[in-house]
Amino acid sequence: MTGKPKQKRSVGRPKDSKGEEGRSALIAAGSQLFSNQGYAATTIAQLAKVAGVTPAMVHYYFGGKDKLLQAVLAQAYGPLMDQILGIETLEEWVHAVHAIMMKNRWLPLLMQREVLMEGGHLKATFLAEYASQFAPKWIAMLQGEKKAGRLRAEVNEFRHMVFLIALIVYPFLVGQIVTPLQGGLFSDDELYRFRDDALMMFRMGTSPQAPGTGAELTEFTETTKKQAP
Repeated sequence: MTGKPKQKRSVGRPKDSKGEEGRSALIAAGSQLFSNQGYAATTIAQLAKVAGVTPAMVHYYFGGKDKLLQAVLAQAYGPLMDQILGIETLEEWVHAVHAIMMKNRWLPLLMQREVLMEGGHLKATFLAEYASQFAPKWIAMLQGEKKAGRLRAEVNEFRHMVFLIALIVYPFLVGQIVTPLQGGLFSDDELYRFRDDALMMFRMGTSPQAPGTGAELTEFTETTKKQAP
């Protein structure tokens, strides 16, 4: 008498595979570890431990640490890429970028480590897949602002794009450091105020109708707030 033949498990699938749950857990772990300690200092064993899976899962889902790092970036910027064509105004673009940062507080630190720094592991990927689409959109919108009479003709689009991005992103970097001046980490409300202040400062400094002081400044500030989505 022969027993039933044993059913073979699919080749390559780890025994403790958790499907999409395991993949999502690894991306979350990568977001935390890559941003806090950098790509080079993060091991597959550390990623697996934080995600609650075995190291084999990193290879199964991503083929290794490098592809996991790219998946972390793709998940963060995916929503912005999906809506980029529908964004028409400068205010909409600023709100969309800020929303990505609010959802992924670790992203500015990861960008600093792995995109801006020399030898960053995400530099080439970010430039090819994201910046190549973001930058023309920013510049086209600023050119549109000029044509609409909301931006002075002498404003350099590229420099002011960099300036505005810095105003949006820098509070997220500073907000991770508790200082005597802050008294604690920035709250959501404070980060939204930074966003609105960035737009207000940009408009005040670049508008052909930039105000002086007093009642004129107050009126301009209130008008700028009303224009925001």
